[in-house]
Amino acid sequence: MQRTQPWLGTLVTVAIHGSTAKAAPRLFDRVFAAIECVHGLMSFHDPASDVSRMNRDAWRSPIRIHRQTFDVLRLARRISAASESVFDVTIAPLLVASGFLPAPDGAPRPDPAASWRDISLRSDGRVQFRKPLWIDLGGIAKGYAVDAGLGAAHHPAGTSLSINAGGDLRVAGPQRAQARLVVAARTAGDPPPVILANQALASSQGLPVRRRQHKRWISPHWHGRTHRSVSPTRFVSVIAPRCAIADALTKVVLAQGRAAAPLLTRFAAHALVHDGAQGWQRIGVRS
Repeated sequence: MQRTQPWLGTLVTVAIHGSTAKAAPRLFDRVFAAIECVHGLMSFHDPASDVSRMNRDAWRSPIRIHRQTFDVLRLARRISAASESVFDVTIAPLLVASGFLPAPDGAPRPDPAASWRDISLRSDGRVQFRKPLWIDLGGIAKGYAVDAGLGAAHHPAGTSLSINAGGDLRVAGPQRAQARLVVAARTAGDPPPVILANQALASSQGLPVRRRQHKRWISPHWHGRTHRSVSPTRFVSVIAPRCAIADALTKVVLAQGRAAAPLLTRFAAHALVHDGAQGWQRIGVRS
């Protein structure tokens, strides 16, 4: 049984194997309610979201945010530190300047020197920015929403569940799932098969939404330390224990290629990468 709803800027499909027809509706409801919650909290576009509230007000004084938003920021800081700032959720001004995002209404002008290090996560659950800055959680929130949906499912033993949010995929239960990698360009050979067993997968590529800027093509993915747009033709899929981790690590692998191997290993992840020059590559450990 499966159901599909539009969330997170894409279509989210939840599939259940092995559950009774009587139990399925409530399971679907729990999963989609959890995903809807994350969508509302972490939207860059919704003026009432936690992200919008932080961009407007967190520089002036500490503000209280939802526990899940706090968890995402904590994970984002961890990956930012581990990647030496290649992953950085404070690159929103670059996305606004290049036309990938609208300027946040009512937010102060960001400090060009601000980074993830200027996000202070307080022990009482509040957050404060040390400098005016804009965050965008688009590089990690979709994966986190998939994890949240799985966590809310409480699926019975013996039941397999998969949640696919536009390529961010997580599977749980005894049944394995085959993921088909869809690359928006001609590839050197067919994509390698991916079989997931209680794992997550996330994919990123800038080609479908690339833009022309200063006589060159740019993607919505940026190197957080150099502030340069990464190649829009490189395709990356990361397999990891959690979808939020896989989602964030795709951005690092897009920016660094093989140099990201130690980071992937640190998070028990590995990547499948395709670019025009070298074809398909495997990077990192295989779990």
